[in-house]
Amino acid sequence: MAMTPETSKPRDFWERLQAIDRRVLYTLLLAVITLPLFKPIRLPMVTMPSTQKLYQAIESVPQGGFAIVSATWSGGTRAENMPQTEAILRHLMKRKLRVAIFSFDQQGSQFSYNIASRLAKEYGYEYGRDWVHWGYRPIVGVVLKSLVRDIPSTFATDRDGKPTKDMPVMKGIKDIKNVDVIVEIAASGIYMDWIGLVVGANPNLKFGFCPTAVMAPETYPYMDSGQIVGIMEGMRGAAEYEKLVNTTGLATKGMGSISLAHVLIMVLIIIGNLGYLATRARGG
Repeated sequence: MAMTPETSKPRDFWERLQAIDRRVLYTLLLAVITLPLFKPIRLPMVTMPSTQKLYQAIESVPQGGFAIVSATWSGGTRAENMPQTEAILRHLMKRKLRVAIFSFDQQGSQFSYNIASRLAKEYGYEYGRDWVHWGYRPIVGVVLKSLVRDIPSTFATDRDGKPTKDMPVMKGIKDIKNVDVIVEIAASGIYMDWIGLVVGANPNLKFGFCPTAVMAPETYPYMDSGQIVGIMEGMRGAAEYEKLVNTTGLATKGMGSISLAHVLIMVLIIIGNLGYLATRARGG
Protein backbone atom coordinates (compact mmCIF):
# COMPACT_ATOMS: atom_id res chain seq x y z
CA MET A 1 0.00 0.00 0.00
CA ALA A 2 1.34 3.41 -0.90
CA MET A 3 2.37 5.70 1.95
CA THR A 4 0.14 8.78 2.16
CA PRO A 5 1.06 12.06 3.85
CA GLU A 6 -1.48 11.27 6.56
CA THR A 7 0.08 7.88 7.32
CA SER A 8 2.32 8.01 10.38
CA LYS A 9 5.93 7.21 9.69
CA PRO A 10 7.16 4.34 11.89
CA ARG A 11 9.54 5.49 14.61
CA ASP A 12 12.98 3.96 14.73
CA PHE A 13 14.91 3.03 17.88
CA TRP A 14 16.45 6.49 18.46
CA GLU A 15 13.16 8.30 18.05
CA ARG A 16 11.49 5.98 20.51
CA LEU A 17 14.15 6.85 23.10
CA GLN A 18 12.91 10.43 22.98
CA ALA A 19 9.30 9.47 23.48
CA ILE A 20 9.24 6.97 26.34
CA ASP A 21 5.76 6.69 27.82
CA ARG A 22 5.55 8.77 30.98
CA ARG A 23 3.83 5.87 32.74
CA VAL A 24 7.02 3.85 32.25
CA LEU A 25 9.11 6.68 33.68
CA TYR A 26 6.90 7.06 36.76
CA THR A 27 6.91 3.30 37.33
CA LEU A 28 10.71 3.22 37.21
CA LEU A 29 10.90 6.20 39.58
CA LEU A 30 8.48 4.56 42.02
CA ALA A 31 10.54 1.36 41.95
CA VAL A 32 13.90 3.02 42.69
CA ILE A 33 12.38 5.12 45.50
CA THR A 34 10.57 2.20 47.14
CA LEU A 35 13.25 -0.49 46.94
CA PRO A 36 15.74 1.03 49.45
CA LEU A 37 12.97 1.54 52.00
CA PHE A 38 12.50 -2.23 52.22
CA LYS A 39 16.07 -3.27 51.45
CA PRO A 40 18.43 -0.49 52.63
CA ILE A 41 21.34 0.33 50.36
CA ARG A 42 24.43 1.53 52.23
CA LEU A 43 26.19 3.86 49.84
CA PRO A 44 29.68 5.23 50.54
CA MET A 45 29.25 8.36 52.66
CA VAL A 46 31.75 10.90 53.94
CA THR A 47 30.70 12.45 57.26
CA MET A 48 30.73 16.24 57.14
CA PRO A 49 32.74 18.06 59.86
CA SER A 50 29.58 19.74 61.15
CA THR A 51 27.95 16.35 61.83
CA GLN A 52 31.13 14.94 63.37
CA LYS A 53 31.41 17.92 65.74
CA LEU A 54 27.87 17.40 67.04
CA TYR A 55 28.54 13.71 67.60
CA GLN A 56 31.80 14.40 69.43
CA ALA A 57 30.16 17.05 71.61
CA ILE A 58 27.59 14.54 72.87
CA GLU A 59 30.27 11.87 73.23
CA SER A 60 32.18 14.20 75.55
CA VAL A 61 29.28 14.45 78.05
CA PRO A 62 29.87 12.08 80.99
CA GLN A 63 27.40 9.29 81.70
CA GLY A 64 24.47 10.56 83.77
CA GLY A 65 24.73 14.06 82.31
CA PHE A 66 21.58 16.06 81.57
CA ALA A 67 20.44 16.74 78.00
CA ILE A 68 17.53 18.81 76.71
CA VAL A 69 16.07 18.10 73.27
CA SER A 70 13.68 20.59 71.70
CA ALA A 71 11.73 19.17 68.75
CA THR A 72 10.21 22.25 67.14
CA TRP A 73 8.93 20.74 63.92
CA SER A 74 5.70 19.47 62.39
CA GLY A 75 4.47 17.09 59.70
CA GLY A 76 5.61 19.40 56.92
CA THR A 77 9.30 18.71 57.62
CA ARG A 78 8.86 15.19 58.98
CA ALA A 79 11.04 13.62 56.28
CA GLU A 80 14.11 15.50 57.57
CA ASN A 81 13.39 16.32 61.22
CA MET A 82 12.02 12.93 62.26
CA PRO A 83 15.21 10.96 61.45
CA GLN A 84 17.24 13.77 63.03
CA THR A 85 15.22 13.46 66.24
CA GLU A 86 15.56 9.69 66.30
CA ALA A 87 19.32 9.81 65.66
CA ILE A 88 19.92 12.32 68.49
CA LEU A 89 17.73 10.49 71.01
CA ARG A 90 19.32 7.18 70.11
CA HIS A 91 22.79 8.61 70.74
CA LEU A 92 21.78 10.21 74.05
CA MET A 93 20.30 6.94 75.28
CA LYS A 94 23.32 4.96 74.13
CA ARG A 95 25.46 7.34 76.17
CA LYS A 96 23.20 6.78 79.23
CA LEU A 97 22.43 10.48 79.60
CA ARG A 98 19.33 11.78 81.32
CA VAL A 99 17.01 13.23 78.68
CA ALA A 100 14.33 15.91 78.85
CA ILE A 101 12.26 16.58 75.73
CA PHE A 102 9.80 19.32 74.84
CA SER A 103 8.57 21.26 71.82
CA PHE A 104 7.45 24.72 70.80
CA ASP A 105 5.19 23.01 68.23
CA GLN A 106 2.16 20.89 69.13
CA GLN A 107 2.82 18.31 66.43
CA GLY A 108 6.50 18.15 67.31
CA SER A 109 5.54 17.41 70.90
CA GLN A 110 3.57 14.32 69.92
CA PHE A 111 6.06 13.14 67.29
CA SER A 112 9.01 13.42 69.69
CA TYR A 113 7.12 11.61 72.46
CA ASN A 114 6.31 8.72 70.13
CA ILE A 115 9.94 8.41 69.02
CA ALA A 116 11.30 8.61 72.57
CA SER A 117 8.78 6.06 73.88
CA ARG A 118 9.82 3.56 71.21
CA LEU A 119 13.55 4.06 71.79
CA ALA A 120 13.12 3.95 75.58
CA LYS A 121 11.90 0.36 75.30
CA GLU A 122 14.90 -0.51 73.16
CA TYR A 123 17.45 0.98 75.57
CA GLY A 124 15.72 0.14 78.86
CA TYR A 125 14.95 3.76 79.71
CA GLU A 126 12.31 4.24 82.40
CA TYR A 127 10.05 7.28 82.24
CA GLY A 128 10.60 9.63 85.16
CA ARG A 129 13.88 7.96 86.08
CA ASP A 130 15.88 8.26 82.85
CA TRP A 131 13.78 10.54 80.69
CA VAL A 132 10.89 12.96 80.81
CA HIS A 133 8.75 14.75 78.26
CA TRP A 134 7.79 18.29 79.24
CA GLY A 135 5.22 18.53 76.45
CA TYR A 136 4.25 21.51 74.31
CA ARG A 137 5.32 24.97 75.45
CA PRO A 138 4.20 28.19 73.72
CA ILE A 139 5.94 31.59 73.66
CA VAL A 140 9.59 30.85 72.94
CA GLY A 141 11.15 33.90 74.57
CA VAL A 142 9.31 33.51 77.88
CA VAL A 143 10.20 29.82 78.21
CA LEU A 144 13.88 30.29 77.37
CA LYS A 145 14.35 33.23 79.74
CA SER A 146 12.67 31.25 82.50
CA LEU A 147 14.60 27.99 82.08
CA VAL A 148 17.90 29.86 82.37
CA ARG A 149 17.01 30.83 85.96
CA ASP A 150 14.69 28.07 87.16
CA ILE A 151 14.12 24.83 85.23
CA PRO A 152 11.88 23.09 87.82
CA SER A 153 9.46 26.03 87.84
CA THR A 154 9.54 26.43 84.06
CA PHE A 155 8.69 22.77 83.57
CA ALA A 156 6.75 22.05 86.76
CA THR A 157 4.64 19.38 85.04
CA ASP A 158 5.18 16.92 82.21
CA ARG A 159 3.04 16.44 79.10
CA ASP A 160 0.41 14.58 81.13
CA GLY A 161 0.25 17.16 83.90
CA LYS A 162 2.29 15.10 86.40
CA PRO A 163 4.65 17.04 88.72
CA THR A 164 8.28 16.76 87.68
CA LYS A 165 10.07 18.01 90.81
CA ASP A 166 10.21 14.59 92.45
CA MET A 167 11.18 12.64 89.33
CA PRO A 168 14.66 11.09 89.62
CA VAL A 169 15.56 12.36 86.16
CA MET A 170 15.31 15.93 87.49
CA LYS A 171 17.57 15.35 90.52
CA GLY A 172 20.09 18.17 90.88
CA ILE A 173 18.65 20.19 87.99
CA LYS A 174 18.04 23.77 89.12
CA ASP A 175 19.02 26.09 86.28
CA ILE A 176 20.87 26.21 82.97
CA LYS A 177 24.24 25.69 84.69
CA ASN A 178 23.17 22.11 85.48
CA VAL A 179 22.51 21.29 81.82
CA ASP A 180 25.30 19.65 79.80
CA VAL A 181 23.89 19.69 76.28
CA ILE A 182 20.92 21.12 74.38
CA VAL A 183 19.93 20.03 70.89
CA GLU A 184 17.31 21.98 68.94
CA ILE A 185 15.70 20.16 66.00
CA ALA A 186 13.73 22.67 64.00
CA ALA A 187 12.46 23.87 60.65
CA SER A 188 12.79 27.53 61.64
CA GLY A 189 15.36 30.07 62.77
CA ILE A 190 14.69 29.41 66.45
CA TYR A 191 18.40 28.76 67.04
CA MET A 192 18.83 32.54 67.25
CA ASP A 193 16.63 32.64 70.36
CA TRP A 194 18.68 29.89 72.01
CA ILE A 195 21.93 31.67 71.23
CA GLY A 196 20.65 35.06 72.37
CA LEU A 197 18.89 33.97 75.56
CA VAL A 198 20.41 30.69 76.75
CA VAL A 199 23.82 29.69 75.37
CA GLY A 200 25.80 32.53 76.93
CA ALA A 201 24.39 31.85 80.40
CA ASN A 202 26.46 28.66 80.73
CA PRO A 203 29.98 28.76 79.25
CA ASN A 204 30.20 24.95 79.44
CA LEU A 205 26.89 24.30 77.70
CA LYS A 206 27.04 22.45 74.38
CA PHE A 207 24.35 23.64 71.97
CA GLY A 208 23.72 21.65 68.78
CA PHE A 209 21.31 22.43 65.97
CA CYS A 210 19.53 20.13 63.52
CA PRO A 211 17.87 22.21 60.76
CA THR A 212 16.34 21.28 57.44
CA ALA A 213 18.95 21.21 54.67
CA VAL A 214 17.83 24.51 53.13
CA MET A 215 18.47 26.31 56.44
CA ALA A 216 21.91 24.90 57.17
CA PRO A 217 24.14 27.44 55.34
CA GLU A 218 22.94 30.37 57.45
CA THR A 219 23.98 28.61 60.67
CA TYR A 220 27.65 28.05 59.82
CA PRO A 221 28.92 31.40 61.14
CA TYR A 222 27.55 30.46 64.57
CA MET A 223 29.34 27.12 64.47
CA ASP A 224 32.56 28.84 63.45
CA SER A 225 32.18 31.20 66.43
CA GLY A 226 31.60 28.27 68.80
CA GLN A 227 28.05 29.28 69.75
CA ILE A 228 26.81 26.11 68.03
CA VAL A 229 28.98 23.05 68.66
CA GLY A 230 27.76 21.08 65.63
CA ILE A 231 25.07 20.91 62.97
CA MET A 232 23.13 17.98 61.52
CA GLU A 233 21.99 19.06 58.05
CA GLY A 234 18.66 17.60 56.94
CA MET A 235 18.30 13.99 55.91
CA ARG A 236 21.89 13.78 54.69
CA GLY A 237 23.19 14.83 58.09
CA ALA A 238 20.85 12.37 59.83
CA ALA A 239 22.15 9.54 57.62
CA GLU A 240 25.72 10.49 58.54
CA TYR A 241 24.77 10.52 62.21
CA GLU A 242 23.14 7.09 61.92
CA LYS A 243 26.41 5.82 60.53
CA LEU A 244 28.28 7.28 63.53
CA VAL A 245 25.94 5.61 66.04
CA ASN A 246 26.06 2.39 64.00
CA THR A 247 22.40 2.04 63.05
CA THR A 248 20.31 1.90 59.89
CA GLY A 249 17.33 4.20 60.27
CA LEU A 250 14.95 6.35 58.29
CA ALA A 251 17.66 8.66 56.97
CA THR A 252 19.91 5.90 55.65
CA LYS A 253 16.96 4.34 53.83
CA GLY A 254 15.82 7.72 52.55
CA MET A 255 19.26 8.64 51.21
CA GLY A 256 19.33 5.37 49.28
CA SER A 257 16.02 6.29 47.64
CA ILE A 258 17.17 9.82 46.84
CA SER A 259 20.49 8.63 45.41
CA LEU A 260 18.90 6.00 43.15
CA ALA A 261 16.29 8.51 41.97
CA HIS A 262 19.07 10.93 41.00
CA VAL A 263 20.90 8.17 39.12
CA LEU A 264 17.72 7.24 37.23
CA ILE A 265 17.08 10.84 36.23
CA MET A 266 20.65 11.25 34.95
CA VAL A 267 20.40 8.01 32.97
CA LEU A 268 17.11 9.12 31.39
CA ILE A 269 18.61 12.50 30.46
CA ILE A 270 21.57 10.76 28.80
CA ILE A 271 19.28 8.36 26.90
CA GLY A 272 17.06 11.19 25.68
CA ASN A 273 20.02 13.23 24.49
CA LEU A 274 21.60 10.25 22.72
CA GLY A 275 18.35 9.72 20.85
CA TYR A 276 18.17 13.38 19.91
CA LEU A 277 21.77 13.53 18.69
CA ALA A 278 21.43 10.31 16.68
CA THR A 279 18.21 11.53 15.02
CA ARG A 280 19.72 14.93 14.25
CA ALA A 281 22.85 13.34 12.75
CA ARG A 282 20.66 11.45 10.25
CA GLY A 283 18.82 14.62 9.37
CA GLY A 284 15.66 13.59 11.26
